[in-house]
Amino acid sequence: MKSELHERFQEASQYDTMMKRLFAAYEQLPLIMLSHLRTRLPAEARVLDVGCGSGSALGAFAAHQPDWSFVGVDPSAAMVDVARAKLASAGASDRVSLVVGTVESLPGEEAFDAATAILVEHLLPDDGTKLRLLEGVCRRLVPGGCLLLASLRGDLGEAKTHSALEAWLEFIALQGLPPETQAMVRQRAIVEDSLVSEARILELLEHAGFAGMERIYQVHLLDALLASKAF
Repeated sequence: MKSELHERFQEASQYDTMMKRLFAAYEQLPLIMLSHLRTRLPAEARVLDVGCGSGSALGAFAAHQPDWSFVGVDPSAAMVDVARAKLASAGASDRVSLVVGTVESLPGEEAFDAATAILVEHLLPDDGTKLRLLEGVCRRLVPGGCLLLASLRGDLGEAKTHSALEAWLEFIALQGLPPETQAMVRQRAIVEDSLVSEARILELLEHAGFAGMERIYQVHLLDALLASKAF
């Protein structure tokens, strides 16, 4: 899933450094998600992080929730290695299991109280692949379990999406990144990634078995939704 994005940086160890400069809320988003999870999950929850990458979100979750356990899955072995080292350094290895693979690499039973997927869904084409991801996550949640989905979102046929993209590119410029980086982000958002409209992602979530969708965060093209598995 996330391997396409990871390949955009030469070294997995550089991933977080670049993402912090590209995305306004990269460091804060895990805590924004956790603030919602804390209002919904039991004292000893089990959480799945889909496309866990360098383990930044898992590290933040584990630091604040010592009684929760976690599973992170990512198709990039290099990123999982970075995550494993980061979590070991934080003393969280005993509560976090890491898997190289996809959601389908995990057992299919209803094992998780919640799942997160940060900067994953927009990398997948809307040819059934997005839906399969969401269905796979839904199958692994307990009834009423929640998914927090943060992705690039927008209808590229609408002016407001392009306005949000231009604002994002200006943010990148303000971060001191060169025009070449701005051009790369524009190319990937418009051509290489697979952004869908709000209406479309809500439709996919519903088809996958989710209900009660609500927005919990939005900046530029980054949009975070919360959805619950239907009973």
